[in-house]
Amino acid sequence: MTGLPFTDLNHVLTTTRSVRLRLDYDRPVPLDVIGECLQLAVQAPTGGAAEDWRWVVVGDPDRKAELARLYLDAYLEYVHKPLHSAEGAESRIVRGRLGGVDEHGAVSARTARILGGAEHLAHHIGRAPFLVIPCATRPNPARGGPGTHSAVYGSLYPAIWQFNLALRARGLGTVITTLHLHHAAAAAALLGIPDDALQITMLPIAYTQGTDFKVAARKPVSDVAFLDRWGDPLPYEDKPVDRLTGEDTA
Repeated sequence: MTGLPFTDLNHVLTTTRSVRLRLDYDRPVPLDVIGECLQLAVQAPTGGAAEDWRWVVVGDPDRKAELARLYLDAYLEYVHKPLHSAEGAESRIVRGRLGGVDEHGAVSARTARILGGAEHLAHHIGRAPFLVIPCATRPNPARGGPGTHSAVYGSLYPAIWQFNLALRARGLGTVITTLHLHHAAAAAALLGIPDDALQITMLPIAYTQGTDFKVAARKPVSDVAFLDRWGDPLPYEDKPVDRLTGEDTA
């Protein structure tokens, strides 16, 4: 772990943000660093020990530019255009994507900041040194039975998030995006992804402008966790982050 910016697990867990505005597009990222982070990512649990993840790491400028075009096209069609229509945030297409929308369709200041970051990312995502597309090689969940969706995505997202954490520990950042999936077939053709591989997300990878990310404001655990029965709050009072030692207090 020598030379890494952060080695404290609680710090990494509480400050790994979705980075949109603070990606440093001009600083090169060594491919070996991507390899290190993927080596750590694939230590994540995977259903049935299938290791059914595949990671397409894209650094070629022309391929990145085409992926960026697909992403921007989807952003304009499914986010920007509906938001700027007469319905605005009330639009059925975007309302489900947004948090912090009140009963009058107005977005919160926090959501407005996120939308500003999303707009910026949509126009700059192709400048990231690398774009990484994790894929699942299990059967398409649409053709499976109960639990298939959970099995497929549950085998990929732990590794995807572990990749996020490994990046953060090395001073890099990313954000989980899904808009390019509106054009998944075109992306697959561009990158030679076979028909039986399911694209999960696309991650722009770059060093961050500064590493001083803060702990996010979140609802307390007692508001979102229940004990024994839905609606019965878990009797827990959130602690200051610096007291989350991970020590057994039982």
